[in-house]
Amino acid sequence: MKRHILAITVLLLSLTPQLSAQRTDEESLQGLRDIGLVVKYGQVNGQPAEWQSTILQKLEDRAKQRLEEAGARIDLTGGSGILGRPRVVFTINLNRVNSTAAPVQVEASLHQRVRLWRGSAKEFEVATWTLSGIGGPEVTEKMLTDVFDGLVKRFLEVYVAMNPASSQAPTEKISATSAQLSDSQQAFEGLNSTGLSVSIREDFYSNARQVVLQQFLREAAEKRLQEAGIKLIRYTNEAEKAGHAHLAVWVKFSQPNGHAWAPPIGVESRFSQWVRLTRNPKKHTSAVTWESHDQGDFVNNSNGELVIADDVVLELVNKQVDEFINVLKGANANVTSVVPQAKSDPPRQ
Repeated sequence: MKRHILAITVLLLSLTPQLSAQRTDEESLQGLRDIGLVVKYGQVNGQPAEWQSTILQKLEDRAKQRLEEAGARIDLTGGSGILGRPRVVFTINLNRVNSTAAPVQVEASLHQRVRLWRGSAKEFEVATWTLSGIGGPEVTEKMLTDVFDGLVKRFLEVYVAMNPASSQAPTEKISATSAQLSDSQQAFEGLNSTGLSVSIREDFYSNARQVVLQQFLREAAEKRLQEAGIKLIRYTNEAEKAGHAHLAVWVKFSQPNGHAWAPPIGVESRFSQWVRLTRNPKKHTSAVTWESHDQGDFVNNSNGELVIADDVVLELVNKQVDEFINVLKGANANVTSVVPQAKSDPPRQ
């Protein structure tokens, strides 16, 4: 799994929309010809501007033209007609009221039909390539267009690299009705083990205390999984047998009085597995088949200062792990242990 950071400078109040690939397998774009295209709103907070009623069509037209110029065949069939086909989805979030979220956030994700590498015959859809972009400090049509164009540009760079003109022979078009797609919960069937990582993002304010907290959070998560009857993968042969299943919990902190367009405490959990592309069974990739997000606030210490409290972080991580356990248990009757409710004590100050 590759990670990239790409910054595109634009002349708008000296601002820089930033694009960041969160989970990608560039090779999953290889051989992709017929692509569905969706441009939609996600969350829109605050009083809408007049241009918002027409911007989706404008952005869709821009993306369609550029994708077709790159050699892709675009399908704009709406509704159920596009389900089951590879498609790139641009989700637009506009925020005018929440200081812990970016004013403009756009996510581009390539959705494809897959089967589990570890042997499931059931098909479901996952995003095999995802890129996000943010901009601000205000919601404007130009800022949205700049972020959107940056996402399209990066997608096309990868698409062209994976599909050079010399290899663009026609490929079989996948019918949207050739197979019934299963719910993504099917990705948990037959699974009773997982790898685990718990990480706290390092930044300028990181210190030795954070290393201790990270280790404590990992140990607490391990305990909850084990008490729920879920085995932790520690060796290569175990990982292969479980289809390289891995739960990654990512913790990010913001500083008091800082302007980061992020919550004080953010926790993101992603469960990934190896899958095979239905349109090319020889191709496997690591894809996120479940994810969850949560956030917490600062608390006041004895001096009245805003700080990150260890017990708040622990509670958020425990909540994410419990959610993962409940989803896995719901798909596997053989996992019968109850989710632990006892709250671990955070490391002492």
